[in-house]
Amino acid sequence: MIEVTKILKKGVESGDFPGAGYAVIYKDGFIDYDFVGYRQILPKKILNTGEEIYDCASITKVICTTTMIMKLIESNKLTLDTKVSSILSRFMHKDISIYHLLTHSSGLPADITRAKTLKSREDVLNRIYDYQLINTVGTTIVYSDLGFILLGLIIEKLTKKTLDVFAKKVIFDPLGMAHSSYHPDPSMCAPTEFRDDDVYKGLLQGRVHDEKAFALGGIAGHAGLFSTPNDISLFILSILNNDSKVLQPATVEMLFPMRIKNETEDKTLVRSLGWDKPTKGGTAGDLVSFEDTILHTGFTGCNIWIERSVGIGFVMLSNAVHPKRNLNNIIKYRNKIGNIVISKKET
Repeated sequence: MIEVTKILKKGVESGDFPGAGYAVIYKDGFIDYDFVGYRQILPKKILNTGEEIYDCASITKVICTTTMIMKLIESNKLTLDTKVSSILSRFMHKDISIYHLLTHSSGLPADITRAKTLKSREDVLNRIYDYQLINTVGTTIVYSDLGFILLGLIIEKLTKKTLDVFAKKVIFDPLGMAHSSYHPDPSMCAPTEFRDDDVYKGLLQGRVHDEKAFALGGIAGHAGLFSTPNDISLFILSILNNDSKVLQPATVEMLFPMRIKNETEDKTLVRSLGWDKPTKGGTAGDLVSFEDTILHTGFTGCNIWIERSVGIGFVMLSNAVHPKRNLNNIIKYRNKIGNIVISKKET
C-alpha cells in the first residue's frame, strides 16, 4: 500500500526506527506486502531485502500463547475457569484462573523488577512464584508479562512439550508458517538492542530481546516468537476466514468480545481473551469496529490487528529498539497507518 510505505519511509529518514516490513491482509487471500529501511544500522548499515525475520516480542502472547491455550480449551484439557494453582502447584494465589491471566486481571504485577539481572529459568520462576498481588483478582487491568509466563508453563505442563514444539505442531505447520520459530537462523534476523550488562554483552541478533524470555532460554509465554510479515499474514487469514486450520470457528468467536474494561479520566483499557481491543487513538486507528477488532503490540516495534467486519488485517514488524530502546519512536505512526488501511478498504 503506497501510502503506508511513504509514511514508513519518512519514519526511517527521520531516524525514528531503522526499518520495517508490513502486510495488509484481505479476507479473499490478497496480501499487500512491502518493506522499508535497514535491517541494521550498527555496526554498519545493511538495507532490508524483504526476507528479514523479526523478534515479535509480545505479539508472541496472541499468535502463540493465547492460541495454544484456546487449543487446550478446545480439547477439554482446560476451561477459562481452571485455577492456575490446580496445574502449577508452586503458585500460591488460589483464586486466579486462566481467564484472569488471559485478560490481565489477575492482580499480579506487570513485570519482574531488575529483569536484566535474571540469569536462568530458575531465577525467573522463583521471582514469579514469590510475588504478592497488587490488586484484587478480577478487578483491575494490569498488562502483565508474569501472567503470560505462567500460561506458557501451563501449556508445557499439560502438553508435555516445550512451547516451541507445540506451537510448531498446532500453529506454524498447519498454516505453513515456515519462517516462524523461537530459535531462528541469526543470519536472517534483524538485530534488536545492543545489550551490555552482567548477563550478556553484544548485539542481540536471533536471540530474544526481552530479558525474562532470554533467561528462560528464549522460549516463553510472553515473548520469544521470531517471524515475518508474510508468515503472520497466514495466521491473520486463518482468523478472518474461520478456516479451522488452527482454531475452530466457535473458538475464534470467543476471542472478540470485550471481557473487562477499566476507565479513568485519561485512559481506557479494554481486554478480550489474550488480545487488546481498540480505543481512541489506538494502534489500529480510529475507524475500526470495536466489536469486530482485536489487536496487540510488541515492545520491539511490532503491531498486529484483525478487523473482521470488513475482512482486513494488518501486521507490521520492526526492530525499532535497534540499536538502543530509547531510540524507538515507531509508536506515533501506528494510528495514522491504521486509519489509512481501513479508509482505503472502504473506498
